Amino acid sequence: MTLGRLPRRGAGRVLQPAALVVLLIAAQGLLSRLTDAAGLPAPDLFLLTGAGLAWRMRPAWALAAAYGVGLLQDVLGGGMLGLHAAGVAGGALLVLLVRRYFSNSGPVQALLTVVAAVAGEWLAFLALTYWLRSDLVTVPLLVRTVPVMFAGTLILSGVWDRVMTWGFGPRSAPEALS
Repeated sequence: MTLGRLPRRGAGRVLQPAALVVLLIAAQGLLSRLTDAAGLPAPDLFLLTGAGLAWRMRPAWALAAAYGVGLLQDVLGGGMLGLHAAGVAGGALLVLLVRRYFSNSGPVQALLTVVAAVAGEWLAFLALTYWLRSDLVTVPLLVRTVPVMFAGTLILSGVWDRVMTWGFGPRSAPEALS
């Protein structure tokens, strides 16, 4: 058993996840300000956090945690309460499918995780748009936003996965998660 696999004890068990949440809020805020100035959509670190939790927790807990991360994004962003929560949970749901079939496959796994997370988020947005009979998501918005947001999220996914490993610990073995 390596040192990284030992259960964390003491204050680090609470302080590291709390520090990760503070870092998440600060980094997403900074990225949003920088990309807004350039007229581009920001990479979604909240979505990557929900996807990372899907790799580290049992499925039911992962969906609840991802919903909580999205709800935090909604509360901080001042938008429609529950919209990003459903989106991040939808992304985590598809990441759970990737986790089931592509565990420990290196770069393919990383790419599929981001593709599944972004697809799940926007499918949830589309479902809510249809259900609410609103114009939350339009075709011009999809064409303008999704490719740029996906590219930025994919670029930052490797770095954010290392931050997630620091804050929440390494990914568990696939057998332990089922």
